[in-house]
Amino acid sequence: MDGALSIVLLAVVALVVMGMRSRFCALLMASVNFLSSIYLHPFWMYLFSSSRYELPEVMGSLGLGEKMGSYPMSAELYASHQRYFFFQSLSYSGALLLLVVHGPGQYSIDEPDPVELMSLTAKGND
Repeated sequence: MDGALSIVLLAVVALVVMGMRSRFCALLMASVNFLSSIYLHPFWMYLFSSSRYELPEVMGSLGLGEKMGSYPMSAELYASHQRYFFFQSLSYSGALLLLVVHGPGQYSIDEPDPVELMSLTAKGND
């Protein structure tokens, strides 16, 4: 299942790079990225916990420079890590939504002519 999803997403990325159906593909990728960041990094679940969690395979977290296996940490620190990764993924979704709004540009295959922003507004020529 993961391999098939990776192949589909790689094909969608190739379509965005070539400029074919870029708006739809960028919207699809932003949606998948947003949903996966909610699923993979739910920082709100760890905020008020008193448990300790393990962050697996931390490289050089204590400045030692070697692989340490798993590293136990407080719920607050674990939530901070998850919050960082969540908002990092969310910023990628935001960048893809900018591509949806502004279009792929003049060198794309589908939309060589720029779309006027006035036609996208509700007020028109006001």
